[in-house]
Amino acid sequence: MVKNKKNMLLKKNFKKNYFNIIIFLILIQLLFVLFNPGGAIANESHDPYVVRNIVVDITSSSTTLARDIALNKAQRVAYSKLISRLVVSNQLNLLPEVTDEKIISMISALQIDKEKALDKRYFATFLVKFNSLKVRDFLKKNSILFSESISDTQMIIPVYEKEGAKILWDDPNIWKDEWEKLTDNQSKILPIFLPEGSLSDMATINANQAILGNEKSLSKILNKYNLKRGIIVHAVQIQDLNARLLRLHVTVKKFGDQENSINIQSFSMPTINTEKNLLEESVKKVYNNIIEDWKLRNIIRFDNPNKVSVSILSPDIFYYNKILSLIKKTRIVENIDIIKINRNQSQIIIHFYGNKDQLLLSLERNNIKLFKENDFWNISIIQN
Repeated sequence: MVKNKKNMLLKKNFKKNYFNIIIFLILIQLLFVLFNPGGAIANESHDPYVVRNIVVDITSSSTTLARDIALNKAQRVAYSKLISRLVVSNQLNLLPEVTDEKIISMISALQIDKEKALDKRYFATFLVKFNSLKVRDFLKKNSILFSESISDTQMIIPVYEKEGAKILWDDPNIWKDEWEKLTDNQSKILPIFLPEGSLSDMATINANQAILGNEKSLSKILNKYNLKRGIIVHAVQIQDLNARLLRLHVTVKKFGDQENSINIQSFSMPTINTEKNLLEESVKKVYNNIIEDWKLRNIIRFDNPNKVSVSILSPDIFYYNKILSLIKKTRIVENIDIIKINRNQSQIIIHFYGNKDQLLLSLERNNIKLFKENDFWNISIIQN
């Protein structure tokens, strides 16, 4: 009799606990929908698969035909911009020719921001959103190296040196001017920011301190603008009279919370060109080289699938839901297996591409800290 009572009590407790677990899981899913309606899709402003500001102006035999041609052209221009954004430059010539039908199949949404239809003419500005899974599959099947990771904003410190004079904030600094122009048409993959050059900036860091990489001054200027990373671009202009060339040697030095690498790039133009021409072209090439370096460091390694078991110390269900949402938004993460859910601690397995260093950096960009403690991996939200 006592044994039967114990069995009944155990069954009752089991049913109660089982019911509580089911309710807990349902609440998690409900909250995930309520507080993360976009699921694993990143915010459009940070989504590399969204291509904006595609301006098309077509004149044809009729307005209707002009509109059809414009739509087709907008889709192809968007595809070209997307591929240039994601794919490593030396891989571009390995891509196969694609038909209009293939491009359309990879588009998930097309939005007309502005349009104007006149007699036999159609003018519009488009936004095109691509299906990331279909684009990934297309690039993967063609063995194309690409990166989807978006860098944190990089502060640019542009020092210009000519005939021994070193200029940072003083006018004229045409090297700085060219970088400022570039900010209007910068890449979504690697956003850049230039300090305003106020009296406060002048007091924080000068040209010599920037060239020498003065850590205290560089840290102050980053903190002032609430940024973590920056790049010093020190350009030295030389006129080679014998070769009739204008030469520019640019030292690119990274600082802040990143690998502090240094590289030197050189550019030249015949003296029939102006100094401004040389700087304008050099800024574009330096910036493109910085972007390419970023892509190479963040290539999605489909040939290297990986996984890691991680503990989540969650004070409440909202924290748990938020941390799962942020992990799923990380580009190199393929999926998550939920192994164990408790009220204060949960266990998950993160499936991803690449090595753990890539995962660590990718999660950090989404405000997630992955760290090892007592030989076990833990994960938490970085508190700003």
